[in-house]
Amino acid sequence: MRKLLVPVAGVLALSLLLSACDVQVTPEAARVDGGAISASTLTGSIRSIADDAGYRCEVRAGSQGQIPIEGTGGSTYASSFAADVLTQLIEYRALHEEVARLGLHEGAFARQVAAAQLPQALNPASTSGCTTTGSQVLADFGSPYRGLIEQFEVDQLAVLAHLAGVSLTRAGIDAYESSHKSSATLSCTSVIAVASASAAAAARARIEAGASFASVARTTSTDPSASSGGSLGCVFASQFTSPLSSVVASLPVGQVSQPVAFGSGYLLFLVTSRPLAPATQVASAIVSTQQSRLTTLIATVTSQAHVTVDPAFGTWTHSSTGWTVTPPTGPPDALLPNPTAVTPVAAAVTPA
Repeated sequence: MRKLLVPVAGVLALSLLLSACDVQVTPEAARVDGGAISASTLTGSIRSIADDAGYRCEVRAGSQGQIPIEGTGGSTYASSFAADVLTQLIEYRALHEEVARLGLHEGAFARQVAAAQLPQALNPASTSGCTTTGSQVLADFGSPYRGLIEQFEVDQLAVLAHLAGVSLTRAGIDAYESSHKSSATLSCTSVIAVASASAAAAARARIEAGASFASVARTTSTDPSASSGGSLGCVFASQFTSPLSSVVASLPVGQVSQPVAFGSGYLLFLVTSRPLAPATQVASAIVSTQQSRLTTLIATVTSQAHVTVDPAFGTWTHSSTGWTVTPPTGPPDALLPNPTAVTPVAAAVTPA
């Protein structure tokens, strides 16, 4: 039996089919704790994703081509794709309800942090083969769907900050900075990477003799930063891989580190300054400490929500991977002018 397909023309075309068969039509694709996800929201989201070439590339790469987008009919979308999008919208709504339940504040500052984070989250994986950027993917989404994912990003960040014990407001971040100065301070760092301990010692000796760290980095370092004098920019020390994070965090400003064994080579570090990080960057660092809890959190709030799904779009079912919308395997009997059309072939055959 052919799977139900969601037409490009939107739910209107599906609604016309249902009306012709004397079936009551609902403008809602699903309800989550009493809040509605309209059929037009679902259709608009499907269209926004399908029309965004960069995001389509990411979907195909991430699923290794296993998530079909187009249906088998002309100008249609696969019902499995529609079900995946509806599952996503249900998760969005469930998390938003949790934010409201917790009474979390989502003001201009939270949206500023989300605006900085979202393009990074949408950047394709380096192995995807997709040439787009997260900023381009976001810009190419239709405005209603773009608004939905921007709100979802704000909701995620607000909840993650809450889990870290911090309010995602400017006042909340300022208070955190006052009591956690070391965690809110950046390390403007440069590095020299060489193949051996003796090469590291020789490079350090040149610097102690008066050569600048940048000039030695340009001529001896094998790190990609060599062309910029070894500069890695200003980052939190905690962003370095252990044990490098502790080396950078404890290194006095202006002092070259002792050679540090790392991988198959050796590194020299120089911290040139330690400015206080911008509030949005501090907020991003705070929520990143809770990032590993996000998938479980969304699964939990979704499982606790009261969800109903219009049968035209599927059923809300639980599996080993959690709650999801399972697409219909075909139109229900009531949608067919002739119910006997779904009679199994074997039962319809009369023996000679």
